[in-house]
Amino acid sequence: MAIMFVREGNRDHLLIYITKVVEGVASSFIAPCVAALTLANFGPSKFDSIMASNVLWGHIGSAISAILAGAVSYIFYPNIKSCFFVIGFSAFCAIMWIPFLPEGNPLLGRGFHTGDDNLEEQSSMDGYLLKRVSTGPVTSGPGRIIPYPRPKKEKEDHNAAGYMTVLMEPKTLTLCLTGFFFHFANANVLLVLGELMGGENDEGDGQSRNAIPLIAGAILLAQVTMSAATLIADNLTEKGVGRKVLFQSGLCTLPLRCALILWWKNAGDLYLLSTQIFDGLGGGFFGLLHPYIVADITFGTGRFNLIMGLTASSFGLGATMSNFLGQLVVEHFGHEWSLTGSLILSFIPIIIFQLFMPETMNERCKDISSDSKSCSFSEPEPTTSYKNMC
Repeated sequence: MAIMFVREGNRDHLLIYITKVVEGVASSFIAPCVAALTLANFGPSKFDSIMASNVLWGHIGSAISAILAGAVSYIFYPNIKSCFFVIGFSAFCAIMWIPFLPEGNPLLGRGFHTGDDNLEEQSSMDGYLLKRVSTGPVTSGPGRIIPYPRPKKEKEDHNAAGYMTVLMEPKTLTLCLTGFFFHFANANVLLVLGELMGGENDEGDGQSRNAIPLIAGAILLAQVTMSAATLIADNLTEKGVGRKVLFQSGLCTLPLRCALILWWKNAGDLYLLSTQIFDGLGGGFFGLLHPYIVADITFGTGRFNLIMGLTASSFGLGATMSNFLGQLVVEHFGHEWSLTGSLILSFIPIIIFQLFMPETMNERCKDISSDSKSCSFSEPEPTTSYKNMC
């Protein structure tokens, strides 16, 4: 809400910079924390499907925010700062639900293989499992659910892999570089697109009112497409399609998008707006496959959170440099040169990922099964007291 204290005339640069730093720090925690909680609560066997659901609902929320923020900005124009109340209210609602998030198994959340990874029938009751048992005289239904104590296991040593071991892992470095250059090429494109579609108002000192629904529509179209791309990628993953081909498909949408914007820069706003479909496809595949790949390459190391944070930081650094340098090029050389730079840079992540990233789809299975095609997670045996109770 600090934006409400910014005065007219674009004079409060320091305040804006501080809020952007705080925003960057806060937002960098969200995706890694959601992924860690998902892994901790559902284990590696259910991680992909549950994570896809989380990502999908995130895109739906972003789409709703774009609609509301665009409507508020259009209604209260030229006081477009009012749209930030929508974002602030959304953030407040998210904060209110945080206490209700289950913690799950901290070891699984760090990426360890605990030997108790099939959490499908586990409850949140501390120290107990819920198990469906055969019907007896006391029930008339198909079965009954009763809690039984978790089997006591010998204490296992869970030593995380060394920092240098995971940081210097070639797949980790490849993912960091791929994401850095993808966001370095991509982040500035939406800004340039908005400037091409928006134009200036009659006084020539800001965006016209008609630009607001166009920019909101660009964000909305991208988020709707990302939702569809998430569903498609999740479905293809369940059918056995590998991470590499899906991730590479997302990367290849960026040069197509840049080329179309350059080609259609004078064709009209609707043509430019339609290029956001490629942004949605790229962002949808990239956003979903990122935690999948990190979970694959860090499984059993205990460094899942570290690599999620490292890769997210690399992506954020690329996006920051893209916005700064891209707009610097716009200021001195124009929109066309800025887009041309993004087009050239967009081929770098494609080449890096194709040459240096192997398929990781079965990496989690290698540590728990000698058959890399079979990824099964054992369920603990009931205790003797539970068997006697049955």
